[in-house]
Amino acid sequence: MAGPLLARLEDGHLGGVIRGAAFVMGIRVVGAAIALLSQVLLARWMGAFEYGVFAYVWVWVVVLGIVVPLGFGTSVLRFIPEYRSRARWARLAGFLRASLGVVLAVSAITAALGLLLLWAFRGHIESYYFWPLVVALLCVPGFAVTDWQEGAARAFGWVNLAYIPPYIIRPLAIVAAAGTVLFFTGSATGLQVTLAALVATFATMLAQQIFFSRRVGRVVPSAKPAYHLKHWVAISTPLVLVEGLYLLMTNTDIVLLGYFVDPDEIGVYFAATRIANLMAFIFFSINALAVPKFAELHGAGKRAELQSFVHGVTQWNFWPTLAAGLFLLLIGKFALGLFGEGFDRGYPLLGLLMLGFLARAATGPTEYLLNMTGNQNAVAVVYGAAFFGNVGLNLLLIPAFGLIGAAVATAISVLLSTVWLAVIVHRRLGITAFVFARGRGNALATA
Repeated sequence: MAGPLLARLEDGHLGGVIRGAAFVMGIRVVGAAIALLSQVLLARWMGAFEYGVFAYVWVWVVVLGIVVPLGFGTSVLRFIPEYRSRARWARLAGFLRASLGVVLAVSAITAALGLLLLWAFRGHIESYYFWPLVVALLCVPGFAVTDWQEGAARAFGWVNLAYIPPYIIRPLAIVAAAGTVLFFTGSATGLQVTLAALVATFATMLAQQIFFSRRVGRVVPSAKPAYHLKHWVAISTPLVLVEGLYLLMTNTDIVLLGYFVDPDEIGVYFAATRIANLMAFIFFSINALAVPKFAELHGAGKRAELQSFVHGVTQWNFWPTLAAGLFLLLIGKFALGLFGEGFDRGYPLLGLLMLGFLARAATGPTEYLLNMTGNQNAVAVVYGAAFFGNVGLNLLLIPAFGLIGAAVATAISVLLSTVWLAVIVHRRLGITAFVFARGRGNALATA
């Protein structure tokens, strides 16, 4: 497949994306190495039980931190380039200020409501989860603002500022803070590491905000802000359904495992997901730069170019992802052993968890293609159905098969939703999104 893949770099749209993606990939590879190393250190310092406690509550931080920006973390990719290209500086100033304000307000309210619910249901929550969950909820505003800043920096084309803070600096800060706690107290419990994550999250967010504000001041002319909040919310809110439902679908397994198994089992499962997630960096890196091209080619009515571009992106998603998956399976048992004694029993989970990533790579970024062409509601319906289906499958399979049941449930949900999205893309856009598909005319090269 090397020949066809290299030949596709001659396409101006795809070649620019792949070359830019290589840079993003470099950041993500370094970030992945740091994240994996940090998780290994935390697991060894904490042991499977306490590591499972931290993993469980951190999943809540990630889900809430991405959902509560109400889609503004994605809509910035539309509004910032649009206002800059049209020199609408007043609207850009208003959008930046208003969207950040919305993210701050909603995340703070969400954290407060979460704390009230925790207190109200404290009698029904295991004691080892209660206080870590309290601290985790305090992390949500800092995580949410960082997510918004990542999207905004991407929209300006500042890749370093977008990706280095959340994927390199924050994991390093968390492990450094946890190491400090271990050094001075001689232990590293789930609560202590969650406190370390709280400090690291807000320190990273504030540092990123300072650099972001300075760069905006240099490239955006001063103007009195003009606000169109109703319009911005109307465009952004449907996007949170897509992001939120996908996150819920892919994290339902860990959330529900918390009700059926002990934290040490969750720790093993979470370690397996950390290794399987390494497959996603190729998908993420390429699509981070491909998404704006979808809107550009679709808006210009260049269907043949869009089909060719989608097919090329799918090729570059699938084959490297497949190679990465095979490599991870080869070293999987060794990698899990790095987390500590007993973690290697998570090896059977790897193949199941990887199926979802491979399926998504085989059809390319169909959800992003639909989002950028005004079909985000269809994506929300698919992910909503997949989420509820995943809940049902997990409730059915976890009691009977434990961790394997959770992995099977998630794999089935991701696989079916991926196929469904590819069908919608074909029916609504007339675009074939599948790695082995052949196209018509000169728009589609053979696979």
